[in-house]
Amino acid sequence: MAKGQALYQDTASGEKQELQPELMSIMKEEVGKARERRIPIIRAFEEIARRSGLKSNTIRNYYYRYIHANKEAVRESTEDTAGSSLNSEDAIGRPFTAAETKALMREMLIAQARGESVRGCANRLGNGDKRMLIRFQNKYRSIIAREPEYVKNLIKEIEAEGIPCYNPYTRVRVSNAGRKPAAQVSEKSSGQLIDWVSQFVANMQSIKVASLDELIRGLRDLSSLAAGNQGLARQIERHHQEMQDLQNRILLMESSLEKERSERQKTDRKLSELMNINRSFIDLPDEEKLSGLKEYIARLQSCMQS
Repeated sequence: MAKGQALYQDTASGEKQELQPELMSIMKEEVGKARERRIPIIRAFEEIARRSGLKSNTIRNYYYRYIHANKEAVRESTEDTAGSSLNSEDAIGRPFTAAETKALMREMLIAQARGESVRGCANRLGNGDKRMLIRFQNKYRSIIAREPEYVKNLIKEIEAEGIPCYNPYTRVRVSNAGRKPAAQVSEKSSGQLIDWVSQFVANMQSIKVASLDELIRGLRDLSSLAAGNQGLARQIERHHQEMQDLQNRILLMESSLEKERSERQKTDRKLSELMNINRSFIDLPDEEKLSGLKEYIARLQSCMQS
């Protein structure tokens, strides 16, 4: 690109201007290289300036203007393609959309009902990419821990569709397929029970079993034991709920820890970049420091804005 060539071109309607395709291509290429090599982005701006004949500061300004102008378009595009973009590598580093969150949670709950583990499902969705696996797994655990009402409503929605799914709070597979109304089942069962007991007593009396009293007494003892076990069952259920609450707290702590770890890594990278900028300026000969002061300030500004 020759120096002084127009940076923008008019579209067919003349209402909007876009960066020259050649400059856009150079920007993407050099910034991509800088990120891969983990070097300050100012170096990419300097290389773009060298190739285009423009000033480094001008390149920096146009780059950030270009990024800002395309943010809204990127956001709308990702929302419209939530299902297909779940396993896209471009998704790493940006928040989940509502549609992507729902698609992920549905797939996780349905997959676990089929016997697939959370990690296995996350690995499948990420096509074997470890970074995507961690992204899906952490998002699932975070939603389970932070938004139980959202998850329970989603489970009801899946059940209403007749699709088996997994309840992470009770750890059971649930499905409405073939389920009958509870009132009808209870009424029918009560009638059958009365018939069976009546027939049982009549049969015992007709055959004149000598130990009928002992048999009835034994049945009484068994029923008393069963009634007593209801209290034990409630106690077990309470302990199970306490364990589930503890697990949810652990998931929440894991999610918070992962977020803090990510923030610390970002801070470490930023600190390293600032140290490199300051070190390169300090290492300049004294006679070059004054002339290099403007570039030094520009690099600091770019580092703080990126």
